[in-house]
Amino acid sequence: MNTPKKAFRSNAFGVSPARLALSLALALAAATAGASGPDQCLDTCGGGDGVIYVSGWAFDPDVSSQSIDVRVYFYSDSECAVQYGNVHVLSANLPRPDVNQARGISGDHGFDAAIPVPDAGTYWVKVFAIDATGDGNQQMSPTTCVTVTAGTSIPDLGITNTVKVTKFHQSYPYSGKATIEYTIGGALPSNTVAEIILNTDDASATFIQKRIVTGANTNVIDFASSFGTMLLTNASFVVTIREAGEGEAEVNPDGVQLWENGPYWAECNVGATKPEEYGCHFWWGDTVGYTNTGSAWISVQDGTTSISFSSSGTAASTYLKDEAALRSEGYIDSTGTLVAAHDAATAHLGPSWRLPTEAEFIALKNNCDATWTTVNGVSGRLITGRGEYAHRSIFLPAAGFGQGANHGYPGDCGYYMSSTPLLDDSKYSWALFFWGSGDFGMSYDGSRFGGRTVRPVRASAQ
Repeated sequence: MNTPKKAFRSNAFGVSPARLALSLALALAAATAGASGPDQCLDTCGGGDGVIYVSGWAFDPDVSSQSIDVRVYFYSDSECAVQYGNVHVLSANLPRPDVNQARGISGDHGFDAAIPVPDAGTYWVKVFAIDATGDGNQQMSPTTCVTVTAGTSIPDLGITNTVKVTKFHQSYPYSGKATIEYTIGGALPSNTVAEIILNTDDASATFIQKRIVTGANTNVIDFASSFGTMLLTNASFVVTIREAGEGEAEVNPDGVQLWENGPYWAECNVGATKPEEYGCHFWWGDTVGYTNTGSAWISVQDGTTSISFSSSGTAASTYLKDEAALRSEGYIDSTGTLVAAHDAATAHLGPSWRLPTEAEFIALKNNCDATWTTVNGVSGRLITGRGEYAHRSIFLPAAGFGQGANHGYPGDCGYYMSSTPLLDDSKYSWALFFWGSGDFGMSYDGSRFGGRTVRPVRASAQ
């Protein structure tokens, strides 16, 4: 595996010490000469693998506490007559305490960006500081000639596959998120992962993305939470598609957070070891769990006890109990949700896991996209986050429901139990329901004795 080339190296401000001292000296000299345009310096301008890097600082002396814009132009000829691509507008709004101290000003005036350039070649770069008060814009240093090499790519891997990094965002000063996008052509074999290796001037790190798909893929790497402090300067990526190795199982034991501040969702149903497995069915308030043999529902606890999901017998234990009875018999707490002793997720996975509430299922519907699809031949809904969470997903198999001794409509619908009963009707509890590619949302048309699957959540990753 080849490590992508780097155009330059820099310190924590993206500048070599000698260049930093020179840039400040030039700025002070310009100020002494009485220039009315922006004070500025282009610290770095260089090419890399699929990107052009620019960094520096700029401010308008007339409004020195405000951040101003910087515009970056690329040209494909030395005369700068043929512009390549659009004008790139950056905001000089990153911390530069060195500049503030030297100039006696306040505010944020730095910029540091890796601008994607999909075509390899030679480019001429002009960078301008944009005056905020109409005194005229200022070109930052002479026009710079840079060379861009081809973006990181992995050619044919035996599966007619091409991977290419097409996008990179970084947050300053020292940690944040990097977003990469890549496209995969051709069929993927089972149990494949994308191994993403990041190289920066500060460190290198490897990330594994699971459930990659043919077509567009996105991965957001959170440096702050995953790897502590990393300097996101002069970054490059290598992406490889390969078979998952030991310790890279598809299931993440910590769960998956699908939106900001949301809970972490388990990747499997209770009683399952793979996302596409149905797992156990439970009546509301049950912690035992049952699987269907084709003619009966058998306890997973002892492998012999059978029940019927009906309004008489074991499965009817909470049926027709009103709010007062549920409280007095210890089924629900002061919040109106199942207590841990009657929570199937807690009983099977431990105290950090629990059933989702009605509100959490509603948030799942509102914050995610639900696509009807198949995983390893099993139909269900792929629940995918949005925005920065678009690379994260869970799969809810259409596990059907328990009705009497029958397993109703497996492969067609899903009924996922919540911890929330209808307090104004003693027959029902809330569940997430979907039918094929159509209905998807909350339902209470199943009685508390009906067999439902459980997808656990917890408040945070371990």
